[in-house]
Amino acid sequence: MEVDQILGKLVSIKSSFGNEKAIGAYLESYLKEMGFKTKRQYFEKERFNVFAERGLGSKSMLLYGHFDTVPQYGDWQTNPYRLTRKSDRLYGLGAFDMKGGIAAMLKGLEQESNMKIKVLLCGDEENISKGAWHAVIKSRRWFDDVQFAIAGEAGVTHENDGGIGIVTLGRRGRCVITIDVEGISSHGAEPERGLSALDQAAKIATTANEIMTRTSNKLGSESIFINEIHSSSTSLSVPDRAYLNIDIHLVPPSTPEEATLRIEKHVKSLIKRGILDRRIKFRVHIQKRDTPYLNPYVVSEKNHYAKKIIGLAAKRAGRKISISYGQSVADENVLANALKVPVITVGPQGGNEHSANEWVSKSSLIEIAELFGDVVKSV
Repeated sequence: MEVDQILGKLVSIKSSFGNEKAIGAYLESYLKEMGFKTKRQYFEKERFNVFAERGLGSKSMLLYGHFDTVPQYGDWQTNPYRLTRKSDRLYGLGAFDMKGGIAAMLKGLEQESNMKIKVLLCGDEENISKGAWHAVIKSRRWFDDVQFAIAGEAGVTHENDGGIGIVTLGRRGRCVITIDVEGISSHGAEPERGLSALDQAAKIATTANEIMTRTSNKLGSESIFINEIHSSSTSLSVPDRAYLNIDIHLVPPSTPEEATLRIEKHVKSLIKRGILDRRIKFRVHIQKRDTPYLNPYVVSEKNHYAKKIIGLAAKRAGRKISISYGQSVADENVLANALKVPVITVGPQGGNEHSANEWVSKSSLIEIAELFGDVVKSV
């Protein structure tokens, strides 16, 4: 099939996270027909990753993609599960993020390689990366011969939305940090006798832009925002409990643990400056979730495999390549930090990911498929 035909089939299979079984089975069958030895790795009942390999040798390259999508959002002008072409744009849910990248990868894998090829396709990337984390923890030895990984999802930034002329060599990390606030309850008719935890939490929220952030010459500056604040009371009482969640995108050398200490220091400074009441009690901690949060990573432009792929992309594009660094997290963060191998990202041009009328450029999709073929043949 042509690459847009492959994409059309992938788009037709509903696969929002939690509902990936059908597309996983289809991709497993497709890879088998291409001569790959495959296996399923279940990370939840009815949910699995697809591992595949082909060829011989002591070293391998890893091609990575995630096959889940977000749910359908907004008012679509076309059927989100039927790939629809309008000029150079192909519309469909997941067409850009990242079924287009998987289609390009599959098309590129039609080429023969002198290097062993491994393919990892995961679910739950659009949620909390359960698939990718399960893969690197439960099947760590499978990756021992992997020299580098290449992913097909464009590293979207403020300046670009993918395409043959852009190679992504890193991503910011992310974590959510919770501040639990304890005040003093009192009767609502006499609030001055108590200490409203909600009022104190609100003061922390309004000063969040004062929290120290780091800047990286590659990944730019960290970003912080409040994604939740909650408090309530009963029986006509001043609320004595509140919490707020701070979402932060990280750059090196930051980690979730280090960012927690920075936020704790900020709250202490608010008490010292008299912005918060000295009677307040608080606790700062990383919000619990089923998988770890994601640390940032950067691949050196001097890395052998990065240089090779940049050169192939430049040759295919006929011009100098721009080096990009993704502003948000993806499963590539899991692979780069857990496997300690360079993770290089190239993906087709597109737009409207996570919203209605998602699209990918057909011409760009063809170029990326050809680039994947070049990588398979040449690296």
